[in-house]
Amino acid sequence: MFYSIKNSFLCVSVNSRGAELWDVRTAGDAPVSCLWDGQEAFWPRRAPVCFPWCGKVDGGWFSADGRRYEAGTHGFVRDMEHRLVEQGADRLRFRLDWTGDRSRWPWPFSFETSHVLEGRSLTTTCTVTNLSADGMPVQLGFHTGLRCPFSPGRGIRDYCIRFQAQESPEGGDCLALTEQLFENDSICLPGLKSEWIQLEELGTGRYLRIATKGYPYVLLWSLPGIPGWVCIEPWTGYPGPGHQLAERPGTILLPPGASFSRAQRLDISV
Repeated sequence: MFYSIKNSFLCVSVNSRGAELWDVRTAGDAPVSCLWDGQEAFWPRRAPVCFPWCGKVDGGWFSADGRRYEAGTHGFVRDMEHRLVEQGADRLRFRLDWTGDRSRWPWPFSFETSHVLEGRSLTTTCTVTNLSADGMPVQLGFHTGLRCPFSPGRGIRDYCIRFQAQESPEGGDCLALTEQLFENDSICLPGLKSEWIQLEELGTGRYLRIATKGYPYVLLWSLPGIPGWVCIEPWTGYPGPGHQLAERPGTILLPPGASFSRAQRLDISV
């Protein structure tokens, strides 16, 4: 199911599968699409949430209480159907209750995702509550695909990745986009001090900005050639060697009954 919200500046569509942002565009007579459109030939997702882990798990499996569990990339909540529990003109809230299939994940939990519009900003907040009697290892990350280029007639070399501080992998506060930039997969930026990173159109200064303050890991990702999008991904955790999820970098061991929440704000000036 798809659900929509809007205000005077933005129109947003959300897919209940994964509670995933599906379309974000400006309002008005000449709307600008801000998200990748999920073409199957390249990358069929748009803005999935990574949970209960981020990235790949060593060997494709983890161990808990002496049992082996198969584990794909970026967790599994992005593939589940989420239930709509609140809808307003400018907000949506979804809930996933994980209480079954212990063969996949042994800790029951609830997972809420809210999308709230405020002016030219869209904030997505995810809150997980541990419903088990044991500590639950968690990592949470956002994986939003920003459309690039977002203006007709432009190419990827008309854009850069702008940092608030001088933290580009090449030095300075701007990383040029080239067809070769992602030939070696994603670019990880641990310990980032910039409070935001934006996809910026050269010459006009128009941008799509992701707030990154408080995240120990931020990744940039696309495919070689940048065939229509760039992801700016704030993560609370990162992959690591071994099969114990609690030992992965940035993992939080959430106590029974406790909740953990993180938000991503997308600011739009296009």
